[in-house]
Amino acid sequence: MPPAPAGPASSVSPRPTHGTRPHPSPGVLVLLRHGQSTYNAVDRFTGLLDVPLSDRGVAEARHAAALLARAAEQHPELAPRRVVTSPLVRASGTAAIVAAALPGPPPLDVEWRLVERHYGAFTDTPREIVRRDHGEEAYWRYRRSFAHRPPALAPDHPARAAVDDVLLRLPDAARAGLRADTESLADVVERLRPFWAATEAALALGRSLLVVGHGNSLRALSVLVDDLAPEEVADLNVPTGQPLVRRFVVDSGSRLVPLVRGGTYLDADGAEHALADLQARGGT
Repeated sequence: MPPAPAGPASSVSPRPTHGTRPHPSPGVLVLLRHGQSTYNAVDRFTGLLDVPLSDRGVAEARHAAALLARAAEQHPELAPRRVVTSPLVRASGTAAIVAAALPGPPPLDVEWRLVERHYGAFTDTPREIVRRDHGEEAYWRYRRSFAHRPPALAPDHPARAAVDDVLLRLPDAARAGLRADTESLADVVERLRPFWAATEAALALGRSLLVVGHGNSLRALSVLVDDLAPEEVADLNVPTGQPLVRRFVVDSGSRLVPLVRGGTYLDADGAEHALADLQARGGT
């Protein structure tokens, strides 16, 4: 579950006095994990593999689109200026479905830093097989710890060619900035830092954004948005197809501060059920 909301911030800037130029209200950030993929449906480690949405995933994307479009009608600040998506098709397909339902529709930008965590040697392996072969303690350390990396993807691994194909389709900067063998969640946080800096700057100018990513890229982004400690992110799960709204205030140092730590889901009941199901299956 997302971390508990923080208490009211005492350092929020007061309203500008006469003669000062008011700053725009910060934009709204909406985070959305793609709809269920075909590999989510069969509980396999996906990582950088480019697998499509399942039928249920398409339905989840359409539901997310309807939720956000309806919310934007009532609260125009929720209508994103841009939609930013991971290039992997399960995310970009979700982003296209949602963007088409929004006013405009807004332009869709691709950001390689949002790709899913590289699961190394676990790529394309059923989770139960990894659990059996590595044991319960190691399985959970690989899955939920902040700094622990799965074993590296060897050159002769059956998934190597598919992962290499994805890497070849990414821009040169991605191949330079992504570990090609395996990643910890901490590695994903580091590759997302420049993206969060640019996103924060856009939000500070009053521009609302929708970001469509993956379970672990959005967990990593939440580390930066909420300044989460490793033990906090270990318990953070991200359900598929549930728009998460992040609003901000400006503190006395002109920095953006989350209004509600962890954010709020547009469909609170639906997200609660999805999170409970996700937790029962071992989390994101």
